[in-house]
Amino acid sequence: MSIVDPNAPMTALVEYQVRTDEATVSEWLNEWQKRAQDAFESEPKTTTYASAFSFEDESRLFFFEHYENGWAGLKAHLERPSHAALNGIMGARRMTKRKVMGTGFFDLPNFGWRGRNGGEVISDRVLFDISGLRFGCDASKSEGIRLLHEYLARDVAQETEILMVSGGVTTRDADRCADIKRGDLILAMASFNSEAMEAHILQLGERLIDAGIEVIPSFKKKYRTTGHGFLLKNTCCHR
Repeated sequence: MSIVDPNAPMTALVEYQVRTDEATVSEWLNEWQKRAQDAFESEPKTTTYASAFSFEDESRLFFFEHYENGWAGLKAHLERPSHAALNGIMGARRMTKRKVMGTGFFDLPNFGWRGRNGGEVISDRVLFDISGLRFGCDASKSEGIRLLHEYLARDVAQETEILMVSGGVTTRDADRCADIKRGDLILAMASFNSEAMEAHILQLGERLIDAGIEVIPSFKKKYRTTGHGFLLKNTCCHR
């Protein structure tokens, strides 16, 4: 079994349900935005720190975080004074939340891409699709990842409205109710165009089926960005 470098690029995915008896979702996001702004300005290794509404319930907020240097980046993020300040304000104002889902992965090398032309994106119109795939065995998983990598590089890369594609294999079971098990492949895609994104996701699945690879879709989530935080950051301008 290969050993993953703990400082390799890492993605964290988490979903909360905001308890709206003490604060509205808008008030909660306005406070969180202060933390996101600090991450944008002062954390060069935090290249994505985005928030999104769940399509199922807009009191449920999804957070997509990406750390170029893995656990070291996450540790630095959690130790920022702005992080303690956010927790203090939310605690004092009783702005509570319930964790719905949490997982993450170390990014597969050269799998997909993050952004176009080095640009930055802060928007309330970007759509996320987060999908889980469970393979029958390690050999099927390796071949499946190879085929997906090939398809992404040859076909999806031609679609300019697909802003981000990333993926990785989970190292542990999800800590809440989502059906995510250790060893599942997580695919994350972001786009302004929901139809183009969905068409490519269906094609990815068809490629696996046509190749005779045993795979079970374990979960699927859709979100829309809130306009708070940042989806992509040009790291050359933030050191």
